[in-house]
Order: sequence, then structure tokens, then C-alpha cells
Amino acid sequence: MPPPIVLAASEDDFGAPMQIRETPLTGATRLTPRVAWAASAGVTVTWAVAVIAAGQLGRVADNWEAGATMLFGSFLAGSSPEGGGAVAFPVLTKGLDVSAPVARTFGLCIQAVGMTVAAISIVLCRRQVHWRSAAIATTAAVAGFLASVFLVGEPDQLFWPPSIGTPWVKATFSILLATTSVMMVRHLRSRGGPPLVTRWTRRAEAALVLAAIVGGFVSALTGTGANILVFLFLVALVDVNPKVALPTAIIVMAAVSVLGLVLFGLVDGQLDTTVADGVVTSVGGVETSLDASTADLLGLWLAAVPIVAWGAPLGALAASLVTERRLVQFVAFLATVEVVTTFALVPELRSQPSLMIYLVAGLVAVPASCIWLRTRRQTLLGD
Repeated sequence: MPPPIVLAASEDDFGAPMQIRETPLTGATRLTPRVAWAASAGVTVTWAVAVIAAGQLGRVADNWEAGATMLFGSFLAGSSPEGGGAVAFPVLTKGLDVSAPVARTFGLCIQAVGMTVAAISIVLCRRQVHWRSAAIATTAAVAGFLASVFLVGEPDQLFWPPSIGTPWVKATFSILLATTSVMMVRHLRSRGGPPLVTRWTRRAEAALVLAAIVGGFVSALTGTGANILVFLFLVALVDVNPKVALPTAIIVMAAVSVLGLVLFGLVDGQLDTTVADGVVTSVGGVETSLDASTADLLGLWLAAVPIVAWGAPLGALAASLVTERRLVQFVAFLATVEVVTTFALVPELRSQPSLMIYLVAGLVAVPASCIWLRTRRQTLLGD
């Protein structure tokens, strides 16, 4: 009886058909997923030892909302292009009254755990990744992230907030998710025709760099974005299969999230929060008096770490098993929820006409612009 086989795709140029080869399902291949789950177990054990040794179990319990939020958010981090920040940012800012800078840093710090574990799982389980895109986009996204932090950030204030007002950040986030949904639907409807972009060109490479820079810039504001823009570029403009583009985007966002953890959480000291009697008394050595339920970033992070250690790789596994249509429907549903809750739960939209105009115009103009780019991609990308 012949040995069972798995199908693996060789990395090819953007739209060119993947070359399928048959690979014997060896014992090492069968063990690979087990090794991937060992990373989740390792994170969980390390977390448990650290929390118990430091006597932080009570602090974790006090921030149970963060863990509950990331039950879904971490699964999303591995199963969709939005990432865990697509749940963490709106839930924390709209539902739990957490400030946008705290929600952003929380999203980055928690994705540094969840998406890194998911990325390890992707590599060890040998899922298809467009590595050339991942390398180019990671470098560009990091540059965009740093540009955003140092150009529009205010490092002299607690949690390094952007100079852009929080309502504008929320509106921008909604526009980004809505655009993702529209372009995914357009991509699904156009499947079946010949690929329009079949090889790398300098213009295609430049376009990927631009998308990743913008994504990194947005990530410094909301905690997610680089994964969304890279995914959109690969799927909407160059017809990479979403099940290949998704792990590619996850790897990019994992790198950006680790940078956010290091820069905001450690260097700026935002994870160095001291709590007494329900009040955050210091952040990064700076004395303050903030409500611990909305400003204890370390407590929020500790409560979510064991959840995302398992949720993100589970999401990555689920995304590899579901059909492309189901993945698109999932993305569209999330975008709809995000836009509806923005209109319902951001009161500034009713008191600031300019903000309402920006949101409505963005929901129309940005997806329309992306559709226009898609229809002219062959000319624009030089293929």
C-alpha cells in the first residue's frame, strides 16, 4: 500500500499557479503539529510559574475581562487578517472605557505572544507562506511603525499617545476593516479567471512596501494594521490565495507586535504598572492615579497571556481547514460589527460633524479607491 501524502505548494511568483508536489507523510511530519503545540504549553507553564512566584494571581483575577475578550480575539489573531487587535481595540475602547493608547499597547503586547506562537505553529506545521512578501513587508512595516511612533506620538505623556484624537483613531480603524471586507468579497467573486499579475516587478515590490508602511503606521495607532494591509495587497491586487496570504500577514504582524512590546511595554515602561487599592499609582516610574480597571496594562496583559497562547494557533489551524468562502464571510461579519458599533458607541460622531463626514466619506472613498486600483492592477504593477 503506498504511503499517504500531503500536498505542499512551492513558493512561486504572485499570481502564478502553485506547483503541487507529493510529499510522503513521514513520522517527522506527523510530529510537527505536536511540536507546535509544545510552544503553547511552554508559554503557559512559564506564565504560571511567573505569576505564582510574583504573587499576581489576584491581579489576574481582577482583570478577567481582558482574558474573556481575548478568548475570541486570540482565535481571530490566527484565523483572519484583522488580528487580535481587531477585537481588543474596539472592545476595550468602546465597551470597557479603556483609553486608545492603553488598548493599542495591550493589543501589541498580547499579539507579541499570540501571533508569535501562531507564527511558530505556521512554520513548524509547514503551512504555505509567501516568504519573499513576508521579508519585504516586515521591513517596511517596521519602518512605518517607527515613523508613526516618533512623528505623531507624544512620548512625554503616559502611554505614549498619538497626537491624533482617539475618536479619529476609532473611525480610521472602522474604515480599514470595512475596506478589508469589501475587497475580500470582490476577490471571491472574481475567482476563477486567469491571474493578472504573475511575476515580481519593481513596481509591484514598491506597492507592497507602501502598503506595509501604511500598515505599520496604523499599527502604532490601533495595535493592528500591518497584517491587514499586507493581506489586502496580496489577495486583492495580486490574487494570492487567502490561505497563503493569511499566514504571511500573521508573520509580518508578529514581528511588528514584538517591536511594540519592546518599545512601548519595556523601553517606555508601560508594562511597569504599580497598583494599590484599585488605583494605578505609577507607570514606568512616573507617579499617577488612574483607575486600575482601565489603566493596569500589566494586569490586563497577564490575564490574557495564557488565553492567546492557545487561541492564536487554534485560529491558525482553523483557517487552514475552512473554505475560502467561509473565511471571507467571517471577515465581512467582523467588519460589519465594527462599523455598526462605531456608529452606536462613539458619541463624538454626533457632536463633531467633521468626524462623521470623515467616517462616512472614508467608508465610501477608501474601498472605492481600492476597487479602482484592483481594476488597473496589471498596468499599475507593471506586469
